Amino acid sequence: MIKERDSIIFDLDGTLWDASETVFRAFNDSLKEIGFDVNVTSQEVRNFSGLKMDDIFARFFGFIPQEKLPEFIEIYNQKEKEYLSKSGGKLFPKVKETLEKLSKNYSLFIVSNCMAGYIETFLDYYDFNSYFDDYECFGNDNLPKDENIRLIIRRNDLQNPVYIGDTIWDKESSDKAGIDFIYAAYGFGNIENPEYQIENFEDLLNI
Repeated sequence: MIKERDSIIFDLDGTLWDASETVFRAFNDSLKEIGFDVNVTSQEVRNFSGLKMDDIFARFFGFIPQEKLPEFIEIYNQKEKEYLSKSGGKLFPKVKETLEKLSKNYSLFIVSNCMAGYIETFLDYYDFNSYFDDYECFGNDNLPKDENIRLIIRRNDLQNPVYIGDTIWDKESSDKAGIDFIYAAYGFGNIENPEYQIENFEDLLNI
């Protein structure tokens, strides 16, 4: 399998890092700022990780009046960047070492459903910019993950990429984009009977 690949596209949350302990504080502080005494837990953040941000706001923050939603999104976006820049997230084991090795033989990319600036914050926090050739997210272009995967493929003339993610939404996006998928079983989601699976991030070196 690995001999046929020229590139690897990664999901971010639940695949490369877990930023839920930082992100849930940004959600809660943003809610308080617009007058809601409602607490989001880090587990809830992990549960909806992988959804497009507008779907997250619609499904899990429906109690916010429509007229207040733009204000909430703007405040949250600012706090997310601020908090992540200071506290970051927790890398999964052996991510740095594995990326370093993979980048010597493959072009590496990130496609996420996150807000604009989130991927950049991740790359800057861990000084990973040199490992990745390109990235794209929902917050930049309002496109779903499968379309952003195809965009990365076209933009970089990829011949045989594979997508690595941890949720059923990641797999569905890969299927729609027409590329193979590797399930990161250590992440947030649960996928039954995946064709390819890794139990640890460094397992990628052996596939």
